[in-house]
Amino acid sequence: MKILIAGAGPAGVTVAETLREMGFEGEILMFTAEPYPPYSPPVLAEYLKSRGKDRTVFWKGEDFAEKAGVNLLFKEISGLDLERKRVYTREGEEFSYDKLAIATGARMWIPVRCQCQGEGDKFYNFKSLSAVDRLLKELERGAERAVVIGAGFIGMEIALTLQEAGLEVTVVEMMNRILPRMVDEKIAHPLQEEVLKRGVKLKLNSKAVLLRGRERAEELVLESGEIVKGDLFVAATGVKPNVEFLRDSGLPLGRGVKVNEYLEAGPDVYAGGDVAEVRDLVTGNTYPHAIYPEAVAQARVMAANLLGERVVYPGGLNMNSLHHFGLPLISEGAMEGEEEPDEEIYIEGKGGIKRVLLKDGRILRFELVGEKRGAGILHWITKRRLPFEPFRDAFVRGRLNTAFNLRFLP
Repeated sequence: MKILIAGAGPAGVTVAETLREMGFEGEILMFTAEPYPPYSPPVLAEYLKSRGKDRTVFWKGEDFAEKAGVNLLFKEISGLDLERKRVYTREGEEFSYDKLAIATGARMWIPVRCQCQGEGDKFYNFKSLSAVDRLLKELERGAERAVVIGAGFIGMEIALTLQEAGLEVTVVEMMNRILPRMVDEKIAHPLQEEVLKRGVKLKLNSKAVLLRGRERAEELVLESGEIVKGDLFVAATGVKPNVEFLRDSGLPLGRGVKVNEYLEAGPDVYAGGDVAEVRDLVTGNTYPHAIYPEAVAQARVMAANLLGERVVYPGGLNMNSLHHFGLPLISEGAMEGEEEPDEEIYIEGKGGIKRVLLKDGRILRFELVGEKRGAGILHWITKRRLPFEPFRDAFVRGRLNTAFNLRFLP
């Protein structure tokens, strides 16, 4: 049997590794649109700060394909024929498969018009190793001022990373705070103060509408008419799953590839990672969960089912963790504004801030700033949809670990 994997990110790599761990000895063909062996997206910040010297970005080793017995092809898939079980590349080649795993990830979505006369780069992003290498070339050319559009999770990681790399950074955000989908205003405020202390400039309530320049991009025009000048402009405005090559395939598509509980998208076709629409464990809503842990978990389910198992994927859970502020920030559950809570528990003390949102007696969302104790237990409670009431008093008193051990451990 020949299994074809479209994509060499964490999901694609985990599919291949799990297949081998399960004893599959057949042919594995893996495609990547990038000119690199598989790399780890969470390490891209360290890679940039090291000016490309940190090779731990290749977390499986630059010889991954050889070790895993994978035929890695540096080709981009441009089409899929479900009936003939063929994929097509941009070079016009076709490859057959018996089973197909789609793990093509996502790309940056940029809702800002460009009006640049030259052929030079316009927007940069932080979504791939190729994109980060382009940023490094700008640093080598002497870029001093960076403008980041978007103050979400990715935007703030980029901004603080570029600031640590020695650039003057301005962040433009249309909402009234940083991390608008990740934390509420009370938690965003102290984080914003820390960002400002580090020298990063924030332009909140500011919508970017136009990027313009001569040979290269030179200035960003805001809806207010204000102009923000820079040497490079980085988009962190959201992502879109890479599904263009599937438009005429007959697979069910929405924001991403629609899958069932077994991560099936079609006959002998499975999808996972940033490209797949899966059910959210907390809200029940269906959408891509573009985070590393979910990509890996989905990939393991895909691998088992590619080999004929019927393993159910229970659903995804939004999780984010940032350490660039000098104090840990952990956020998990429904996104801000996605669903209204019944109750809020907010505790601010010397150790930091703890916030839990409840709906129907269960955790809808929790946020921890500067205080990591109990994060694992809150995750456990959230994922299993347990009633929070038995843990409420211990959480408020800061004794969640003890209460958990007494309740669940012998």
